[in-house]
Amino acid sequence: MRLPFTLAFLAVMLAANWAAGTLSGRLPLQALRNWGISHRRVVRGEAFRLATGTFLSHDRAMFARQLVFAACVIGYYEWQTGTLRTVLMFTATNIIGSLIVLFAILPLIAKAWPKSGLAPLRSLDVGMSAGGFGLIGAILWQWPHTGLVLTALLVAIAIKAWIRFELIADTAHVVCLILGVMAEAMMPFVPGTN
Repeated sequence: MRLPFTLAFLAVMLAANWAAGTLSGRLPLQALRNWGISHRRVVRGEAFRLATGTFLSHDRAMFARQLVFAACVIGYYEWQTGTLRTVLMFTATNIIGSLIVLFAILPLIAKAWPKSGLAPLRSLDVGMSAGGFGLIGAILWQWPHTGLVLTALLVAIAIKAWIRFELIADTAHVVCLILGVMAEAMMPFVPGTN
């Protein structure tokens, strides 16, 4: 099988969203509370949310977008570099990026804007786009004109955030995109993974 990680990832996404009820329309609030990722929940020792939140989507439309996004980005990177490298890159950028957002950026926002209360620390989110953007960054490093394309993507993220800002998702996209470029630049080719 040429793309085992991609196919397994898509199968887990489908099963998780079906079991949670997302495919009926929206992710039920209780499922978001039980499985979504947030600063507060991870601080309480619920590190499993770094994985469970990855596979869920807020609604059926987001699930469809993320299914296509995951198939394209994970599939392309796995096809180009091999399964082991893809698992390592996705997992590392997803987890490290999420931890940076949850424990460095969100507390800074809560401190800088005290009128927001603890809302940034309580916000719950789901989705695989953090690791997906990490892979996009890694892919960009392999392409010519990395800096130009990276700048264009950062501008696109800023425009999207201007239109509809999603605190955890938008900050994770930026952080993981940059992490992916940096990780790919520093990580030599892993022999036997292609």
